[in-house]
Formats: sequence, C-alpha cells, structure tokens
Amino acid sequence: MKDKIIKGPNLNKILNKSHQNKWVALSTDYKKVLAVSANLSSVLKAVPQKKKVIMKVLPNLSYAPSVF
Repeated sequence: MKDKIIKGPNLNKILNKSHQNKWVALSTDYKKVLAVSANLSSVLKAVPQKKKVIMKVLPNLSYAPSVF
C-alpha cells in the first residue's frame, strides 16, 4: 500500500517576519491572515467562526499546526 504525500500550503506569500513567535488564524484556503496575537486566546476570540486554521509561527517562519 502506497502512502499519499500531502503537500503543505506555501505560507510564504501571507506570513512574514512580523508573524514570528505569534499565533495566527488563517482562512481555510490558507490565502488570508484573519488574526495575529502573541497569545492563543486572543486569536480565538478575534475570529469567532468555526472554520479557520490556527497555528503558531516559529522563529524561522516554519509553523506548528494546531487542531481545535
């Protein structure tokens, strides 16, 4: 059985150095930043809709996806 390889989205177009070490809420199509904050609770309050992607942007502009 072959494993499927799922490519991650290219976030270089919407994330920059101002997002480093912060939590971000993204649209589900990964095309828009909906909210940015140093803490998770602020991002969750700022974007009340259920469909969103929340992640912590790491210092080297990589990311740590989270599921809520």
